Amino acid sequence: MFDSARQTVASIASRDTSVTEIVEGCLENIRRHNPAINAIVTLDEAGALAAARQADASREAANLLPLHGIPVTIKDAFETAELRTTSSYRPLRNHVPTRDAAVVARLKAAGAIVLGKTNLPELAGNPQCWSPLFGPTNNPWDPSLTSGGSSGGSAAAVAMGFSFLDPGSDIGGSIRIPAAYCGVAGLKATENRIPRTGHIPHLPDGSRSVRHMLSFGLLARGVEDLQLGLQILAGPDGVDSEVPPLPVHSPATIRHRLRIAWWDDFAGLPLCPRTRKALARTVQNLERQGIEVQRCRPPNFDFERAWYAYGIIGGAEIGLGMPPLQRHMLSLAGKLIPAASQPLTRAFLRGLSFDLRRYNEALNLREQLIAELERFLGEWDAWLCPVAPVVAYPHCRLDGFRKPPSLIVDDRTVPYLEATVSMATPFSLTGSPVVVLPAGIEDGLPVGFQFIGKRWQDESLLSVCAMLERACGGYVPPPR
Repeated sequence: MFDSARQTVASIASRDTSVTEIVEGCLENIRRHNPAINAIVTLDEAGALAAARQADASREAANLLPLHGIPVTIKDAFETAELRTTSSYRPLRNHVPTRDAAVVARLKAAGAIVLGKTNLPELAGNPQCWSPLFGPTNNPWDPSLTSGGSSGGSAAAVAMGFSFLDPGSDIGGSIRIPAAYCGVAGLKATENRIPRTGHIPHLPDGSRSVRHMLSFGLLARGVEDLQLGLQILAGPDGVDSEVPPLPVHSPATIRHRLRIAWWDDFAGLPLCPRTRKALARTVQNLERQGIEVQRCRPPNFDFERAWYAYGIIGGAEIGLGMPPLQRHMLSLAGKLIPAASQPLTRAFLRGLSFDLRRYNEALNLREQLIAELERFLGEWDAWLCPVAPVVAYPHCRLDGFRKPPSLIVDDRTVPYLEATVSMATPFSLTGSPVVVLPAGIEDGLPVGFQFIGKRWQDESLLSVCAMLERACGGYVPPPR
């Protein structure tokens, strides 16, 4: 159950195993372990087994599809034809779409078999996975802790061997944080590299409001499957007009000595001891592999400016989908929050006020920061940074107007957004491709790091990460 998708397709082609055996193995895993993890919220066992038998019957074809018979799960934000899709939103609790989202259609066309849907917070709007419909998804390494969000069900399902792949969406760490917390690999592709058609939000038949910073990708147990997934998912679909007709290249062979920059100081935010220890070990391991590694950052890439721009743009665009009273009350609260201690939170709440001059200023600042990061990455193969200040933390439910809890990070009290998404949002702002690699287990919990690459160079970044994967640690199955 823990081989790569590519290896498993080869085993199916050689008749060392059958699709039915693979699917039944995943379903047995789900039956045994999902009650404790709560990653799968809608299961299509009968449909998956029927598709498996059909895939076995068509195995005589000379060239199998790239995902022939591979069991996948689907984040419940992506529409699935004739299979419930809720995005953990109460009014959609019984929503059964008539079409597949673009990423779902492409996975099916590549031969994948959909087992079911994975949990997420309401409308993918929280860095932990707590659904008002289905409850929390528990961390595979410690069920008392969060699996991260919003793709928390996706990461937990892949980590537990419920499925091989699960597509994710990411506007502020929603692929990267769960990948790091659950110990799997994740790809946030370049903004607009993968079409958003059929993703909720926006609501079915509703108007689109989020125009910037939302990216798509997937979670897997290794880089090899991320590479395969990008080849399947990327490219225009004839509906999402913002996806350019950029060709998808096969993984490139890198022949030069890798140069990796790394950084750990995000405007003075603390790092938990597990993250700091894993970072030191990872840098040391990369150096032992003969890789040039240097602690540095883009000269003019200011994280506080990035948080400001992210908050203003995100607050304005996400706020368009909020009830007017809630949006107004939150924007007023933003005026009372000190920028020194909560820069990201304050900027997001101020963005809800819909000040067009401020919004345009933030878009211009975004362009400046993109240019600065792109210049820097012209000299390095990737930039290694923490995903978040903390590893997985205890579940804490957020409701309505209740103030989000603070987290203790290295004996310091850090506000919720700053403690969870602050190190992910700068690279949502820039729309950069980011790969998360597992970096070992520290005191019983996984740690992952993000590797940032140049925009539209997703394939090159994945090739670099394939060379780094073993030195970083790689996927480790969670304890059963």
